[in-house]
Amino acid sequence: MTLGEKIKALRNEVGLKQSDIALELGIKNTTVSNWEKDISKPDIDTIEYLCHRFHVPASYFIDDLASKEILSFSEKEVIKKYRALDEHGKKITDYILNSEYDRCTTIREPEPLYTKFIDKVPNFASAGTGDYLFDDIPFEKIEVDADCIADFAIGIDGDSMEPTYFDGQTVLVKKQNTINIGEIGIFIVDGECYIKELGQDRLISHNKCYPDKMFNECMDIRIVGKVVGVYE
Repeated sequence: MTLGEKIKALRNEVGLKQSDIALELGIKNTTVSNWEKDISKPDIDTIEYLCHRFHVPASYFIDDLASKEILSFSEKEVIKKYRALDEHGKKITDYILNSEYDRCTTIREPEPLYTKFIDKVPNFASAGTGDYLFDDIPFEKIEVDADCIADFAIGIDGDSMEPTYFDGQTVLVKKQNTINIGEIGIFIVDGECYIKELGQDRLISHNKCYPDKMFNECMDIRIVGKVVGVYE
């Protein structure tokens, strides 16, 4: 730390401005600024004033090694307050100080990141039917976070769910045979696979260019699972 940096550090520590020091010494603000920028240096009389003003020995300004061993003004205040405590207060202070010291100095290993792998069906349109939805389709394993609730992933072919989901995206799906009205799921309707929002009497397309798929008595509808997210 340079001489100028030491003067600035002491001044900031007690909350003084450069103008405050300049006023006390009867000098210009720029003179103090030049000291702190190491453009010029204070004379010996000014060093003496600074020592008294900030309660530091002269060695603080001239000896780098000594400056590391000299207590700052705020550190002296802490010690002064500590000495005024009774035994109970010192025990509490020691406990907190030791705990915080351990917290700040202990090297902590980063928490391990755990993942899991799930199956990804590459082609949404090629799906089969029912429980055998993915028969004869080659799986690809993808890595997801360990807390991901999806059981598998499947690709979207088409834009009928835009702007919610887009053609070519891969969605994450939790296997379940029921979902709530308003939720988006994967459905098998008469052997065809769809990603749609479940309505009261229909499967809803979010893209208004596509009609909703109305239910009828002859229709074979099976719910494969609930869409729970997008695979990034």
